[in-house]
Amino acid sequence: MCYTRRITPELTHEQRQAIDEHKGQPVYIVDSDRHETFVLLTTSDFNKVRPMLGYELDNGPWTDEKNRRRVELIDRRIARTITHNELVELANLQRQAEIHFDQVAPPPMKGVRELHQKLSNCRDNQ
Repeated sequence: MCYTRRITPELTHEQRQAIDEHKGQPVYIVDSDRHETFVLLTTSDFNKVRPMLGYELDNGPWTDEKNRRRVELIDRRIARTITHNELVELANLQRQAEIHFDQVAPPPMKGVRELHQKLSNCRDNQ
């Protein structure tokens, strides 16, 4: 089975500036391609609303049963037969899987950072 890691993006300078200007209030980010607005929250603020959104995080160990359920829900999403509650469950399972996979096989970030630095240096020297 092939697992795809999700990339956790870093804040852009513009986003960090917006966070500073909003002084602890949520920051709204507009995706003009998707015509959607997203809300940037601190982890502590998100954890306060998580139960209301149905995102109860299971901190138990990753198991084969959880992975089977995750795969089943992925299949339902692909088939477009997944319910809203199952989408929430899938998001929760997917996050748990990412945490587990990062613990058992962390991505080789050192090499990626070195390559990024080399490419940035090449760009800067042009």
